[in-house]
Amino acid sequence: MKTRTCCARSVWDWLAAGLVWIALTAGVTAAEVVEPQLLPVGAPWRFYVVTDDSPPPAAGWLEREFDDSAWSNGLSGFSTYTAEPSIEATYLGRTTMRSACFRGGFSLADPSAVQWLVLRVDYVSGFVAWLNGREIARRGVAGEPPPFDAVASGHARQATEELDVSAHRDALVAGTNVLAIHLFGSAQPAYGLVLVPELCANFTRGPYLQNVGKETASILWRTPLPATTVVEYGATPALGQSVEDPTPATNHVVTLTGLAPDTECYYRVRSRAGAQEAVSPISRFRTLRTSGDLAFAVFGDSGSGWMSQLQVASCLSTAAVDLVLHTGDITYPTLNRGIVDTRCLSVYANQMRHTPFFFTPGNHDLYAPDTLATYLETFLLPTNPVTGTTHFYSFDHGDAHFVSLFVPTLTPFAGTDPYVLRPGSPQMQWLTNDLAATTRPWRILLLHMPLFDSTGHQTDDLNDNGVADRLELREWLLPVAKRFGVQAIFSGHAHCFERFAPVEGVHCIVTGGGGYTLYGLVQREPLSQRFEPRFHHLAARISGDALQVQAVDRYGAVFDSFTIPRVSPPTLGAALVGPQTLRLRWNAAPHVRYQVEAAATAGGPFSTLDHPALPLTADDYQAQLDLDLGGTGAAPGAAFFRVRVLVPAP
Repeated sequence: MKTRTCCARSVWDWLAAGLVWIALTAGVTAAEVVEPQLLPVGAPWRFYVVTDDSPPPAAGWLEREFDDSAWSNGLSGFSTYTAEPSIEATYLGRTTMRSACFRGGFSLADPSAVQWLVLRVDYVSGFVAWLNGREIARRGVAGEPPPFDAVASGHARQATEELDVSAHRDALVAGTNVLAIHLFGSAQPAYGLVLVPELCANFTRGPYLQNVGKETASILWRTPLPATTVVEYGATPALGQSVEDPTPATNHVVTLTGLAPDTECYYRVRSRAGAQEAVSPISRFRTLRTSGDLAFAVFGDSGSGWMSQLQVASCLSTAAVDLVLHTGDITYPTLNRGIVDTRCLSVYANQMRHTPFFFTPGNHDLYAPDTLATYLETFLLPTNPVTGTTHFYSFDHGDAHFVSLFVPTLTPFAGTDPYVLRPGSPQMQWLTNDLAATTRPWRILLLHMPLFDSTGHQTDDLNDNGVADRLELREWLLPVAKRFGVQAIFSGHAHCFERFAPVEGVHCIVTGGGGYTLYGLVQREPLSQRFEPRFHHLAARISGDALQVQAVDRYGAVFDSFTIPRVSPPTLGAALVGPQTLRLRWNAAPHVRYQVEAAATAGGPFSTLDHPALPLTADDYQAQLDLDLGGTGAAPGAAFFRVRVLVPAP
């Protein structure tokens, strides 16, 4: 079994990454740029829990020089909860807790590179924060400093705040810096505590890539105050070209055009407000190619904030892929503006700088009133010509045509009726036209809800019509997929990995183990070939006429691998369409020749049918042959048939 070694990132990984990006920067000295995530989500912290049985930490614990080596360590965020949705990466315990103290370290080459400084924090219930011993922020608690058993005013979970602490930039020093946070509960003992901190320099989001095409790419970022928008880019780290918008804005979007296909592009972003100008490190990406092989990753159901999500993200970040597909349920319990950074964009930030992510919505991405709006404003994806929106879309990369469908489930979500998938719907008509128009040899569908499912979701009837949803979706999509030569359908929703035997050349794979809860096997689908309740991502590679897929767990172990052929062996079906007419149908490939053979018994001997249409050259992804059982065109006494693939027609 092949394995890859992955682990959650340490502080040294973050520092090393920063040194790499600085080394790539040209035209701006190393002292003028800084990594946007000084203390990212998932960074290592030291912490000390103050209980009735333990003394407060020694004096000076707020200071940079304090020795915290005896404290516990863990990756942020932190929580005392063991039940959803308030679990975080590191569990603080459930003792007679009075409060909790935290120290996060980060390194700076030159503090003058930090123009703006922002503390993003999701917390319960109050806190005070110090930078190198200086207080920079507090919420809901009094005292100078507050006593260790102070009671804070209540603050709800997932009401994340972004606090501009730029006034304290002068507290930063060259070398190691420490952010210290004292967290308090709304009662004593302080059982209900949550802390998800993130310290950002200059940019509160990004820069990150979206909607990369063969000749275009969009770069997005956010600043804590209105500033100008500039992207410098070029074929080398020397850059040489730029796009600028002087209009002050906090949300910045630049779409580069006129790029060459399959070409590396370097870029950095700048934003100026008054005399202050923030500059990002140089990053790079590659535009999509017009043909050829490619590699991609697939995962979904990810945004828990738990250790499992961070571990999957760490392994995913080591995958050498051209793009990443996400099967939906981006954050839990819902996608909203309060957690889209801490549970998605910040978690995958380094990878999203250089690798395009393509998303499809899940049901948790639509549960709250602002969830769909958050999805549409955060992820800049291709649009479709029917609704002009990104609810469903398609794009080409290399030899593959990718289609993202809007099937969060069959729940009738408010406001989504123009976009739903059902027979005769605009999305269904678009899908058939889109697949009919593509010339790419590989056709891949991406959607949240699976067509086959061995978990508890298999009995879902969310549109309340008395038919299991998966059976309806299967009835709608499989004929279209078979007709237009779709080889693979990737879904999430079921929190597991499961692959199924192909149905007339269509392979269905569930990859819903991106970091949230795992589901067990309830009743196995007849076509199920492998079921694993594991946190994972899929690493896929198209190489000529084969799609090779590996399922990689959160520790880097490959626990399943399989190959999907571009042209699957024909699966033969037969039906009487008249009193004396037997119709044979099988999945085919255009310009491939097929021969039909018949025998009286299953064991043969088989002989070639003498039929005027044989050998048959397919002109579509389905082949059909009608046999007259009462006359010519059928072997006497034939009861068993098989199809043989011949050589491609000249």
